[in-house]
Amino acid sequence: MAHSLTIAFAICKINLQYIQVTHARGDMTQRPKKNIPVGRGLMTSLLEGFMWLDRGLQQNLQSHGLPSVRRLESMVLVYVASGVQRPSDLARTLGVTRQSINSAARELEEKGLIELTPDPADKRCKLIRFSREGWPVHMAAANIMANLEAELVKRLGETTIDALLHGLTREWGDVPNVASEIEDAAS
Repeated sequence: MAHSLTIAFAICKINLQYIQVTHARGDMTQRPKKNIPVGRGLMTSLLEGFMWLDRGLQQNLQSHGLPSVRRLESMVLVYVASGVQRPSDLARTLGVTRQSINSAARELEEKGLIELTPDPADKRCKLIRFSREGWPVHMAAANIMANLEAELVKRLGETTIDALLHGLTREWGDVPNVASEIEDAAS
């Protein structure tokens, strides 16, 4: 499922190439020549790709009679599946409050998908793990995501998906301060 999450963020190859080329030229005012609507940059495309995959996951879970989850719960489950189990780490990774994670965890626990277990490293904390009842749902979700990923390969081509994965799984480094570039463009 973690591989599919990466694909969710990989629906923007043309925009990524556009940003790299125009930024290298110092010309961020030009739009790409590939008929991409204004305002549909990298961030929007990544989010829309993620939402497409999440909608596909939810629709397929429901069609198989499995419990549906809210988007934050879905994101929590994806990261739990990839090994992030502490609520504080999930909150930091997802950019939400611990209270939001705790609320999502309670709902997932009520649905029987996860269990909260004591953290052996810190008895004051809990770890989020798939419950016995939640494990088959997790496996079904992983299968659904693999099938959605295969569908994207059919629709977009293996080369495109591989290029997107390659770009998105590389180390991007620290976030730069681009305020001076914004000020220069506004002048």
